[in-house]
Amino acid sequence: MALVLTGVINGIRPVGGVIETGSRAGEQWHFLSIEITDPRYGRVYSCQLRSNDRQYKELVDIKPGKDDKGRDVEIHTLKNDLADHKVKVTFVSQSAGEREIEDKSTGEKRTILQVRTQVTNLRDLGLSEDDDE
Repeated sequence: MALVLTGVINGIRPVGGVIETGSRAGEQWHFLSIEITDPRYGRVYSCQLRSNDRQYKELVDIKPGKDDKGRDVEIHTLKNDLADHKVKVTFVSQSAGEREIEDKSTGEKRTILQVRTQVTNLRDLGLSEDDDE
C-alpha cells in the first residue's frame, strides 16, 4: 500500500546544480521542489519530484544554457505554476539530512535538519477551495 498526500502547493520550482567533487564531479542534478501543506494538520512537506520521473518533462521545460561559471548546463523552467493548487502525490521515499541555509538579510548561515520526501504521480486537483470563494 502506498502513502498518498493530498494538500495545497505553497511553492514549486525546478532546482539543479553541478556536483563539484568526488567520482561524479561535473554531473548535473535536477529535481522539482514542491512545498505541499496538509490542510488538516497544517504540516508542510518538502517534496522532490526527480528529473528521471516520467512526469518531470510534462512539468518542466529544459533548454541549453550556461551557469554562473560559464559552463554548459541545462536550464530548467516551470511550464505551469501550480501554486495554490490542490494536489495529490504518492510518496516514494523519505530521508532526513542536514542542510545549510543563509539568512539573506544578515548573511548568517546555520544548519537545519530537513526531511525530504521523494514523490511521484502528481495529480493536479485544481485551485484550492479557498480560492474558489
